Amino acid sequence: MKFEMTHLFLGTKEIFDEKHAPDWLTSKNTIRGSTMDCRWFWEEHILNLKIGESKETDFQIIKRIN
Repeated sequence: MKFEMTHLFLGTKEIFDEKHAPDWLTSKNTIRGSTMDCRWFWEEHILNLKIGESKETDFQIIKRIN
């Protein structure tokens, strides 16, 4: 799976796959259940996107491109 993440205010883009996603999104360096644990969003929402679908966060739009 490949994703394109576009910053809503700056317009910057980043492309990543499920193995190299940003730490803030996967929460791999976060304590499970902490207030900074976004693992639920990654696992339940982002990884379930179909090609062409997207999710919007406060600052980003994450779209599955492959």
